[in-house]
Amino acid sequence: MKPLYYLYGTDDYLVEEAFLKIKSEALTGGFASMNYHVYEGKGLASSDLVSTAQTMPAFAEWRLIAVKGAEGIKAAQEKELAEYVADPSPTTCLVFISNAAKLDKGSALVKALEAGGHTKALNRLSDTELLRWIKEEAVRQGKTIADAAARSLLEISGTRLRDIKGELDKIVLFAGEKRAIDENDVAESGLECREESIFNLSDAIGKKDVKEAFRVYEKLSDEEPIKVLGAIARQMRTLLKIKALLKKGTPVERIGGLTGLFPKYASDYIRRSKLFGETELASAILKLLAADTDLKTGRAPVATVLPRVIMELCGK
Repeated sequence: MKPLYYLYGTDDYLVEEAFLKIKSEALTGGFASMNYHVYEGKGLASSDLVSTAQTMPAFAEWRLIAVKGAEGIKAAQEKELAEYVADPSPTTCLVFISNAAKLDKGSALVKALEAGGHTKALNRLSDTELLRWIKEEAVRQGKTIADAAARSLLEISGTRLRDIKGELDKIVLFAGEKRAIDENDVAESGLECREESIFNLSDAIGKKDVKEAFRVYEKLSDEEPIKVLGAIARQMRTLLKIKALLKKGTPVERIGGLTGLFPKYASDYIRRSKLFGETELASAILKLLAADTDLKTGRAPVATVLPRVIMELCGK
């Protein structure tokens, strides 16, 4: 335990897990509720926070304070907070939590925290890191998972770690007493966001057939929007990788291995890549990123985000 942490990054699951680990260590005994305080970065009054942080914990070793949305703290409040960071209370654990991908190097608070070594980046994992995480998580749950099965899971669930964890939990439950998880377990466990439906949606988008795109989307309307969006985004990124490899003259038979695609999907991906131009795919990825931000921040009504981005990707 340390008196200060600044957790930031784009993977909400990793950020939450890191905070929950700190919380479980800081709040023990029967007085946890008395020693736990949550503030919001936007509209934060630094004097109130510092006053709470300098108060001794009630009948416990630690007082825990969480500041969510720390990237929203105003510059006017940062000076007092930076002064506190320089000399924090030894009985308070103050945790700043931010969903920003990078540190704001111009922030007085961030500078003070970084100088003390209190910052921790928790950004989205690469595909290679996600596959490693899947295998390690399976072991933690008393199972092993074959490489092909892990890749298949990643194809279906997308790259959001929270979604991967949820789907892996279902597979583990489905496998029962069986220790080794294989491709059949992944295929038969009833995962929600089916690759074939996303394939059909990307086909319709590639053909600029907005009517067909919305027909397929209707079948996916019961899925979590963030999961559908993540699956589309991963397909677009994979298609862009394939375009680049084909442009370099890479043999078709090597594409699957270089992009980490499950063999039965590789030829479909290569065919679909021909429906898009490189510039079009790069633009699509930026639009999907903006939509992802809209969903996570509530900047736009959830029900409108996916229909809007489908229209944009179809050129409407």
